[in-house]
Amino acid sequence: MSTLRWAVVAADDDPGRAEWTQAAHAAGVPEPRFVSWRSVIAEEAEFQPAEHVIYGRLEGWAPSNPVGGQAERFREFTEAVERLDLAAVKAGAPLVAAASSTVLLLDRVGRDEHLREHGLPILDGPDPESNRLGIIRSRYTASDDWIIDGWHTQLFPHRARTGFEVWRNPADTSVGPSNLRQVLSLLEPHGVYARAELHRAYLCGRFHDLRFEVVDGKVTHAAGVLREEVRARPWYGGRRRELDNFVERFGSERWQRLVALAERTAALFPDIRSLGVDLIVDNREAEYVFDVDPFGADLPGLLGLPDTVGAGLSVRAGVLRALSAES
Repeated sequence: MSTLRWAVVAADDDPGRAEWTQAAHAAGVPEPRFVSWRSVIAEEAEFQPAEHVIYGRLEGWAPSNPVGGQAERFREFTEAVERLDLAAVKAGAPLVAAASSTVLLLDRVGRDEHLREHGLPILDGPDPESNRLGIIRSRYTASDDWIIDGWHTQLFPHRARTGFEVWRNPADTSVGPSNLRQVLSLLEPHGVYARAELHRAYLCGRFHDLRFEVVDGKVTHAAGVLREEVRARPWYGGRRRELDNFVERFGSERWQRLVALAERTAALFPDIRSLGVDLIVDNREAEYVFDVDPFGADLPGLLGLPDTVGAGLSVRAGVLRALSAES
């Protein structure tokens, strides 16, 4: 049994607690010690020397309705992670994701500026002469997340006593150009921003982005993801059908180029051990960094690529294997 010592900071009712425990069993490491975000915010959290500290978003703080308030919740998360960093430094317990880099990555506008300054390809803003709004998303991602590509969205304007608010619809709907512009106007104070459109790679009958898990600078997991679905669907049995289809259509040279781009992105954040990198690609040669998640890639049920530290394991178990090998 590994001698890894590690703690997970999570809300008391966070389902991630059970997922980390399952990952520990798969990776052959001890179960984690859990620390509540509540104790971190109250400056009562204590860590042990050389104990690896893993944390994620402030689960449970994101209201389902109304949509909005991302900027305020980002500020709350920033304060919480700064307190976590102080407690970890005091104890000599390394954070698996450094606080400063995490905060940068959760501000998409600041992150894109940082990536562009280092020569990485980022989608430009929408064409000012076009009537189309492009890809719309929330700037801050410390809590909830959403995306509008075209007119299809789960967001819609809702009349409340205090005026119009933006609410989330359980179903994917088409709100129409005028309603969509109203949605954007209502959400503008919360940091909503736009990027140019891109005709994405067509794989297995659907349009996909490509998502990579990068552990210690190397890609360990990869899959095609449907951008309209905020939550990634399970990959039963660890299958990666979209990747086989991609290589068959576009060739292994382009695939290796995308792997290298994901690893170049991760190399800019060496103080984060597990990164999720989403690339948006088209059916020709266009390739851009679309998202970078400091808490690792959301790829439930997917097994790692052969000859990597994540081979045969989930994303979380692959991270634990890497930490265990180091300890």
